Amino acid sequence: MKKLLLFVFALFLAGQASAQQTLSDLFAGKAKLVFLGLDFTQAKYIGKAGFIDPVAIKSQHMVSWNNLIEAEPKKFSLQDAFNLKPDQYESKVGDMIKLNESANVKDNITEDAYAITEDQVKKSVAKYSLSEKDGIGLVYVVESLNKNAEKLFAWITFIDLSTKKVLYTEKVDGAAGGFGFRNYWAGGVYKINKTIDSKYYKTWSKTLK
Repeated sequence: MKKLLLFVFALFLAGQASAQQTLSDLFAGKAKLVFLGLDFTQAKYIGKAGFIDPVAIKSQHMVSWNNLIEAEPKKFSLQDAFNLKPDQYESKVGDMIKLNESANVKDNITEDAYAITEDQVKKSVAKYSLSEKDGIGLVYVVESLNKNAEKLFAWITFIDLSTKKVLYTEKVDGAAGGFGFRNYWAGGVYKINKTIDSKYYKTWSKTLK
């Protein structure tokens, strides 16, 4: 019986290992990409005059910013940016919407400079409860919404969904812009997406493995 259990466990580990994917797989078109959305749990909001309603930011806008990724794919999809076929790309933001319920907005509105580290990004990802287990996840771990700089700063983070291992993360920013509070900051997400398409994909596909 003991030998049988060890054999089953070995098969399980082998299956887990085979399920792991690399960024080389993604850039070779051999892996599925899942855009998980925006993680606001470590974000700060810089420029107090620009964030006068923390309750609405948490209960309304965080949900809306994530939902836009699925509701407006022509604007927010990353499928074309990563040169993927339709069956190789999906956006699924529900896990981030749930995660952001624990975010603290009120106490994180500030005038002070703020930054997070790569280790903080990895610690955040380690706490994720993800419904997707196959392929590579992409999440924007938001560092700040900076009204003074008029930019959204975030860490673009690739995750092996089978293990939650961070494959790569890089800090980027996108210029905010648009009519109304929601659209203004959604503009920052859009600009980051466009920069992936115009700049980062080409670099990553040559350097990341």
